[in-house]
Amino acid sequence: MLDDGSRLYLTTSALALVIFSCYRKYRDKQSGPPLPPGPMPLPIVGNVLSLDTAQPWLTFNAWKSTYGDIIYARLLNKPVVVINSEEVAKDLFEARSTIYSDRPQSIVYPHFASDFNPVLMPYGDRWRLHRRIFHQAFRQTEITTYHAVQLRSAHKMLFSVLQDPSDYSRHFEMFSVSFILPMIYDYEPKAKDDPIAYNMKRYLNRTNTALTPGVTVILETFPFLLKLPSWFPGATFKRASLECLKAGHDIKEIPFQMVEERMSTGITMSCFVADTLSKTKLFAEDDAVIITAVKEAASMTFAAGFETTTSTLLVFILAMVLNPEVQAKAQAEIDRIVGKDRLPDFNDRPSLPYVDAILRETFRWHPVVPFGLFHRHPYYLPLITYLGVPRTTTTSDIYKGYFIPEGVVLFANTWAMTHDETKYPSPDEFKPERFLHDDGSLTSDTMPLGFGWGRRICVGRYVVDASLWIAITSFLAMFSVHNALDEHGIDIPVVPKFTTGLIVHPEKFPCRIVPRFPDASVKTLTHLTGLGSCVDIA
Repeated sequence: MLDDGSRLYLTTSALALVIFSCYRKYRDKQSGPPLPPGPMPLPIVGNVLSLDTAQPWLTFNAWKSTYGDIIYARLLNKPVVVINSEEVAKDLFEARSTIYSDRPQSIVYPHFASDFNPVLMPYGDRWRLHRRIFHQAFRQTEITTYHAVQLRSAHKMLFSVLQDPSDYSRHFEMFSVSFILPMIYDYEPKAKDDPIAYNMKRYLNRTNTALTPGVTVILETFPFLLKLPSWFPGATFKRASLECLKAGHDIKEIPFQMVEERMSTGITMSCFVADTLSKTKLFAEDDAVIITAVKEAASMTFAAGFETTTSTLLVFILAMVLNPEVQAKAQAEIDRIVGKDRLPDFNDRPSLPYVDAILRETFRWHPVVPFGLFHRHPYYLPLITYLGVPRTTTTSDIYKGYFIPEGVVLFANTWAMTHDETKYPSPDEFKPERFLHDDGSLTSDTMPLGFGWGRRICVGRYVVDASLWIAITSFLAMFSVHNALDEHGIDIPVVPKFTTGLIVHPEKFPCRIVPRFPDASVKTLTHLTGLGSCVDIA
């Protein structure tokens, strides 16, 4: 039962939303260029009830046939613009990047250790400093320096899969961890119960769990609640805030101090933190500002690469199970170019166009960041500013005769772009051939859509691309993946199911991963990789 105060708050809030909605409706009809087309919003709730809140990209993609490539809608009192085409995204996010590079902000971020995430940062000096730091380390000319650790991580993954193929999802997670942490901190993670990896995962879990739509809306509505003591009855969000702040401190400070200590002894190998600290003269800011930015940027590199890399590998495995003819064709190419006496390396990439086409089609077929973060919530309160996936305009704009208001939230609907039937016929089919010319060479479509646009494009895209390429190529060279078998030896059909949220991936499904060659063993794999004993790899 609601008490009188709660009833008064709900009644007042509803009345305020009605008044605001009527005002916006009146204002929108005034003279001047029209807003982009879109469905008629309902009072108070706007267009929320029309959305698939678990997969909103599908709803907006369906609306594309009626309203076009740029859609205006309202989610409660939030005006949003959804971009459904690659052409419009390039026009706005790249050609007009000075207007379209900002992020929606929330007073909640600092209280949950999320304000140092460059994906969330507003466009400004702090963000530009982080961007310069990332660019120095991850620009395309630097990518070959990471090949050795990426190759070693792929080989470790092969050992793990060979010894326990049923736990493939954990092995893919470990692959992501085992190339990111050495690359950032010159730190070789343990295969099981690694403390640094544990802290990183704990941070991601805590922030994702704590920053729910309900909590965020309440705290933004009643910010004084953030000042309550953690012992106050019912202040679970305050305790969650303290846990997030502790986890955020640990991921910034503990591995950074580890690198600093090694640097003081002169034994540190090249890595993101050490190299950036040694190049502080390249930045105009003072040392304290640089050190803080390096701590933050280093810790966020793990957050940015861990889930997306792992999720993409899971999409790849699903695609191979559902499309065995694609897997066989890729393995035939690998056998023809690489042979069976060694494993692929990066020098083989130009000669393996079909494998590259598989990677591009994996990005296209089911992008792991298809839109933005919409949670299921009992009151249909999708949190459209969480994790900074959307952008916001810094000033109003006119585009193709449409008025784009200042401060409006914009989403790039990656799903609609990668499933555009005019560019990708039969988009629900997994067809690597769409990225190949008739002579078998690769087209110019490198499938960058999932990496963002303009000034906010993912600065680590070259590292991610190379890591995923060596992982899937190594896997295809060593293993085949098939449907699992029931007790009668009959294939168990796979019905794909995907998680919801900001980053989506296939839910774990039964499959059968088998070595391609009958003599495959730890001994033969040790010989092929040159890793030596794999006691710490399994």
